[in-house]
Amino acid sequence: MLGMMLVISAMSMQWASAACPLCKPDYEEYPHEGFLKSLGPEEEKTSAPVVSAKTERLKNPLFNKSLQTSETKSSTPSAQTTESAPVRSSSMLVPVTGVARSDVVLDVSNGASEYIDGAVHINYMEFYNENKELKSVDEIAALLGNAGISPSDRVVLTGTDYNCPTCLGGPFGATFVYWLMLYMGHDESRLKLLDGDTEDWKAAGLPVQSTPSVRPATTYTVQRIRSELLATNDYVKNADVQIVDSRTFDAFGQGAIPGALNIPYDMVTENGRLKNESVLESVFAGLTKDKPVVVYANTEFKASMVWFALKMMGYDARIYTWNDWLKNLPAFRMQLNSTLTRAEPNPATPGPVKIHAVFEVPEDANKTNRTDENLTTLSVMGCATCEPITVWAGSLTKSKNPGLSLGSSTQYFTCTAKIRDSEGNEVASVPMERVSDDEYVGTWDATGASPGSYHVSFVVTVYSLSKEFEDALTIVIQ
Repeated sequence: MLGMMLVISAMSMQWASAACPLCKPDYEEYPHEGFLKSLGPEEEKTSAPVVSAKTERLKNPLFNKSLQTSETKSSTPSAQTTESAPVRSSSMLVPVTGVARSDVVLDVSNGASEYIDGAVHINYMEFYNENKELKSVDEIAALLGNAGISPSDRVVLTGTDYNCPTCLGGPFGATFVYWLMLYMGHDESRLKLLDGDTEDWKAAGLPVQSTPSVRPATTYTVQRIRSELLATNDYVKNADVQIVDSRTFDAFGQGAIPGALNIPYDMVTENGRLKNESVLESVFAGLTKDKPVVVYANTEFKASMVWFALKMMGYDARIYTWNDWLKNLPAFRMQLNSTLTRAEPNPATPGPVKIHAVFEVPEDANKTNRTDENLTTLSVMGCATCEPITVWAGSLTKSKNPGLSLGSSTQYFTCTAKIRDSEGNEVASVPMERVSDDEYVGTWDATGASPGSYHVSFVVTVYSLSKEFEDALTIVIQ
């Protein structure tokens, strides 16, 4: 299941409600004034290295000023605040002025330069292992516990990936960890997404800090696994579900799960926040709430934004990944036919050289052993990681149809010839045109090529995957 090493050990024990009176009211009962007044007497450990939210906030004079003017601000909001703040009704979101003193603010950003006052930090990438797969339940629970988070805490999530150019302008990290903690069984009433970011926090007159706070480590005990939040390959293929591809339109056009509706993640956000619910209704107009929705992207991280918006709007939504779909495609074999793969003329004088690449299916194509050396291994680039993820994929079917059959459609692979000189420098990239089931042809304009030997590699691409057949052909220019 997505390569996740999930140790699913549901426990029947239920945690008790916290006795602290600050934990009783709902988030909606904590406007700005209530948040500030909640900084009352309370015993806390303040010795190093523990830096509590309370002690840091009490040091900041902005809070005294905000406390004195909070009633005026709440009754006469500024025009800027009124214009920029979306209208919300979902309890899944909490405004920056609605964060309670007892809340644990968890920033999961990658590359943040400052943090909300009192926030603890776990880089969302720490929830993935070196293979870019989600860590086990025990490992994830340990990360949360070491950050001082327990199942009884009310957690407010914030954060994005500042190092990912396509992530800026949206709380991808926060929505991902929201989904992950919900999957781990965290009480939904004690899990919120901050409706805004650090800049919104500062704009409200609230302090920030250059480093995250540290809470005493605790034990995060997993109560139950909510497996219904994570779709399996079998569920996607066989259940009566609606499928949403939340990748970009370009990625969707390169290949998608059959029947998927493309709703790119940037369609649910505006100015770094989730759009108004009235706008989201029109975004999801092609879906019905009568059927479950499976939303996918390359990884859980990118799919979580649309998943969160769907859940906020009352859909039965669960997450899947494009990478898992590719891993579960039938594995076909392909290889270059070294006899028919050729250049004409060869040797050649400077001028046009026609290159032929011919692919074939090995004689043992009916085997399914994925360790066979003839099986093509391709690599896909994904963000949650922005690292290559190796997957098993195919190319030629047994009937020598050069594509991957997916539902009723066939996706043919593309082929490019990379030409390098004797020192390994790339001198040309030649697009190859498919002229028959197995053959691709392209022309290298070698008019300016110096005499010598040139090595040709063929790069095959299907969907967002690619495989390079290195040094498959040598062309001599005389």
